Amino acid sequence: MTYDVNATFSRQQARISGSYPIDMFVFNATFSGKEYYYFVNNNSDMVGYALSNEGAVTSATTTYTALPMKRSQQGTNTSGEVSTIDVTFPNTNRVIETFIQSRDYLRGNEVYVITMFSVNLPTGTGAKYVGSDPDYRANIKEKYYIDSVKSNEQEITFNCKSKFDIRKIVIPRRKYSHECAWALNNAYLGSQCDPNLTVDSGTYPTCDGTLEQCRQRDNSKRYGGFPGIMRNTIWVR
Repeated sequence: MTYDVNATFSRQQARISGSYPIDMFVFNATFSGKEYYYFVNNNSDMVGYALSNEGAVTSATTTYTALPMKRSQQGTNTSGEVSTIDVTFPNTNRVIETFIQSRDYLRGNEVYVITMFSVNLPTGTGAKYVGSDPDYRANIKEKYYIDSVKSNEQEITFNCKSKFDIRKIVIPRRKYSHECAWALNNAYLGSQCDPNLTVDSGTYPTCDGTLEQCRQRDNSKRYGGFPGIMRNTIWVR
């Protein structure tokens, strides 16, 4: 069973002159505190409300960066529990992908989806302000955690779950790519790459993560990459 939160708002929209529902997204980019990044599904940046360290919508304002984002409908299982949603970003110039690669694809991190009517957003001068009757309490906020990520040349999709059963741990926590995971994570010659100390570290002090270099070291059985997958896609599970 699936349901679309915005479908309800589209019916209500006809009753509120000049107002429309807006999906806003807040990503926490760190485990060790709060490092919020604010985005809005809109054609221009917009001033909205900031989150507290506890994840509550506050009266403080901040700018949400506009992106052509989309989210899937929510699904429920036979027990009525909300399962997952997908949040999709454009992957233009791979700017966002470069950022999330350096942070383990944000797996396990918090995502807040905030839906508000435009009329209730902050007021002020300039195009970024669209509200006329500000009320930070007039929101529907959903909290998820990033479970897996997939990307291609066009877009990045975060698969988000409503709750995590394992605290701060994701299993198996591997990136599926051609290059060796140990080399990419600065773990060359470590316990996963060379547990029996068979690689001559004097001759081969570094490694670029390719299968060819692993074969030169006679260590291909410990290769931490997946040379059989497609070149244009990276999957994170």
